[in-house]
Amino acid sequence: MMNMKLVSLFFLLLTTAACKKSVSNSNLQAETFLNVSYGSNSLQKMDVYLPAKRNADTKVVVFIHGGSFIGGDKSDYTALVEELYKKNFAVLNINYRLVDGSGLETNPITHKKSSILIQDQVIDVSAAVDFVISKAEDWQVSNSKIAVVGHSAGATLALLYSYGDKNTGKVKAVANLAGALDQTFTDLPNYNLLPPPILEFGYRYTGFEVSPTNEQYYKAISPLYVANAGKKINTLTIFPENNVVGAFPKQNRATFDAFTNRLNQLGISNKFVQIPGADHSFTTAGSVQLMFIELLTFLGSSY
Repeated sequence: MMNMKLVSLFFLLLTTAACKKSVSNSNLQAETFLNVSYGSNSLQKMDVYLPAKRNADTKVVVFIHGGSFIGGDKSDYTALVEELYKKNFAVLNINYRLVDGSGLETNPITHKKSSILIQDQVIDVSAAVDFVISKAEDWQVSNSKIAVVGHSAGATLALLYSYGDKNTGKVKAVANLAGALDQTFTDLPNYNLLPPPILEFGYRYTGFEVSPTNEQYYKAISPLYVANAGKKINTLTIFPENNVVGAFPKQNRATFDAFTNRLNQLGISNKFVQIPGADHSFTTAGSVQLMFIELLTFLGSSY
């Protein structure tokens, strides 16, 4: 997850990259609502940031936190979403149900099926988007100018939703901040010798063992394979140059290039940006600022 003290420091230095503002004669004041429920589960909550002088053209951003699908919290990204809010976006910072991460650090590792899979988390993203649309009139924001943004696991969920069947034109743009793009393993040499936690993560994520016969379930949680010509969603991909995510494979530039090439082949409008010297969480000096400028520029013009 991101170092929020460092994020806050960089945002204090941020003086560039203004976004396009909606013209409005509204006298509405800025409002914030924390822990708003969008579903019946205790984790299905969002923090709602509504800018002043908003109207039916005010752009909406749904932000999805990272945490390897098993952890993390919306509060880890409060500094980032508040900066978007200050730039006159309505921002919904969401939590979602988590894959069971218990027993992954034991020796031997506990082998168990999770009641929540990545596909259930995509359902949560869909529910959050639908909730936002249902509240657009009350909140006085756009019900059609909606983008999803995520970091790490949250970026993967953002992409899976955007390119998936549940996005029936509801979301117009998606920003991928260092997401996992290819979560298949069986094409790797000696994949069965990957560290046991990685193989167990795969089982927890999908409900199926890592094996060639189950590859379809791993492709179904990989944006590289889910992207399709029927969902031409404007896409921003931001790659931190030093993108290391524990022992997880396929987090390198080659995988991100394969994803970009795939989008180009499908005719999906996209932009790829590499942040020099950045680590996975954008904690190196200046990297958060550079990432935010690119994100802000994209959101200001892509939908």
